[in-house]
Amino acid sequence: MMSHIVEHLVSGLQNDLCMKKEESAARRKSEAQLYRLLAEMVETERKYVQDLEEACDYYLPLAGIVSHRQIQSLDRRQIKNKKRNLSQCSSVTTSCSSQESFTGLSLERGENISPAEVRCMVGNIEDIRDYHKKVMLPRMEKAAENAQLMRILFETEQSRLSRKYGRYCINSTRSSIIIDQNIKFFSLYQFNNGHKLRVDAMLIKPIQRLTRYHMFLSSLSKTCQDLGLLEDSTEFSLALSSILSAARHTNTMMWIGKMENCPLDLSGQGQLLKHGKVLTKCLAGSLKKGRRWSTRSQKPSPCYLFLFQQTVVLCRTSENCVEQNSPHLYYLNHISVNQVRIRDTIADNLNTFEVHKLENIKVGISVMGQSKPSEHKKDTKSGVIMRIECESENVKDDWVRAVNSEVKQLRSMARSLASQFTSLP
Repeated sequence: MMSHIVEHLVSGLQNDLCMKKEESAARRKSEAQLYRLLAEMVETERKYVQDLEEACDYYLPLAGIVSHRQIQSLDRRQIKNKKRNLSQCSSVTTSCSSQESFTGLSLERGENISPAEVRCMVGNIEDIRDYHKKVMLPRMEKAAENAQLMRILFETEQSRLSRKYGRYCINSTRSSIIIDQNIKFFSLYQFNNGHKLRVDAMLIKPIQRLTRYHMFLSSLSKTCQDLGLLEDSTEFSLALSSILSAARHTNTMMWIGKMENCPLDLSGQGQLLKHGKVLTKCLAGSLKKGRRWSTRSQKPSPCYLFLFQQTVVLCRTSENCVEQNSPHLYYLNHISVNQVRIRDTIADNLNTFEVHKLENIKVGISVMGQSKPSEHKKDTKSGVIMRIECESENVKDDWVRAVNSEVKQLRSMARSLASQFTSLP
C-alpha cells in the first residue's frame, strides 16, 4: 500500500518537474523572441534608411537635385564612383545636356525623360529619408528596451508619419505611370550603374514601411502578453493603434491618387482635412451667370468631396468590383480655397450648401506701394461652382465649418503678409 502511495507521489513530482521545465523552456523561447523582434525592428529601420539613401543617391541627380549634404556625406571613393556612373549613363544617352545640369536624359532610340518627370516620380522621398535618419531611427534606438518610449514615439510621430507618407502615397499612381512610360531608360540606367534593384522596387519601400511597423508592434504586444508583461503589451498595443491610424490615412491618400483625369498635382495641395460622400446635380451645356450646378429635374449623382488645405476637389464615383469600399474616382471640378465663399442656406433644403468662386479677390497686398483703403474691399462677384447635398443637416454643417475654417485661416495669413508688405520702407 505504502509503495503505491510513494510511487504516485514520485510520479506526480516528476510530472510537475516536466511541466515546469516545459513552461520554463516556453518562457525562454518567448523572451528570446521578444528580444529578437526588438533587435530586428531597429535593424530593419537602419536598413530602411540605407535603402532611402541609395534611392536618393541614384535618382535625385536625374532630377537635377544634388544637395550640399549629399556631397559632404560622400568620401573621395564614393565621389569617384559617382562620376564614373554619370559617365556611363551619358554613354547610353543621346541629345542630353551635361552631367552637371541634368536638364534632360535621352535613350539611343529617342525616348527621353525630363528632370521634372523624375522629380514627380520620386515624390517627397528625400524628405522621408531625412525624417527617418534624423528622427525615427535615433528615437527608435533609444526606445528599443522601453515599451513606454516606443508608445510615445509612435503616438507623437503619428501626425508626421500620416502627413509625409500620405503625400508620398497620393503620388504613387503618377510615379508608376512615369516608370512604365520610361522603363527602357531606367532598365539601361540600372544595368550601366550596377544597381541591384529596379527603380519601382526601390520606390515601393516607403509604401511598405508602415505595414512593417504594424507587423512588429502586433507581434511585440502578443509576445509580451504571453510572458505576462501586461503593461508592456498595452504600450505596444497603443503604439500599434497609432500606426493603424496613419496607415488608414495613407490608404485613403493612395486611393485618392488613383483619381482619373485630374489636372492637379494632388501631392501639392496640402494636407487632406476632410472627405466624404455627397450628391450633386450637374447642369450640362452653357454656363449661365457663372452657374455650373443646378437642382432642377436631374437625378442627383453620387460624388466624393475632398477638402485639402489649398483646394476643394469634387469627383464622380463608380462601383469598384475589386475593392467595394474604394469606388473609382473621376475628376469633376476643383476650386482654390482662397477663392471660396460658402452659402449654407439653399431655399428649403437644409442638407444643401453651395460653393461659390470669388473673382479678383483683393487682399491688400501691394508690392509697388501702399494700396488705397478702397482696394482692401472684397470683390463680391461670384458664381456657383458646386452645389452639394449631404445626407443630413449635421453633415452639411460639418462641411461648412471645415471649409470656412480653412478659408478664414488662409485669409488671415494673407492679411498678415499684407501688413508685412505695407510695413516695408
